[in-house]
Amino acid sequence: MSATMTLAAAPNGTFQRVVCDRCGEAPVAPDHADYLSKRGMIRYGWTCAGCGHRFATECPAAIGPEEEQEAVKAFWPSLLVG
Repeated sequence: MSATMTLAAAPNGTFQRVVCDRCGEAPVAPDHADYLSKRGMIRYGWTCAGCGHRFATECPAAIGPEEEQEAVKAFWPSLLVG
């Protein structure tokens, strides 16, 4: 994958459109997403349908560490340690 691009939030709270940095085509959906809890970011992996280029983008997560812990408690209580 190429270098990770960080997406900036637009004034209306949406994010910029993702386009391939090689051919300019816009992928429909990411291949996968990874939550980077220590940084409070989400990294999306993309593959361009036009040229096959693989790249990643990052954007701020909609929730913070406290909300993340509450979600884990609610949905996966057996995963919590101590």
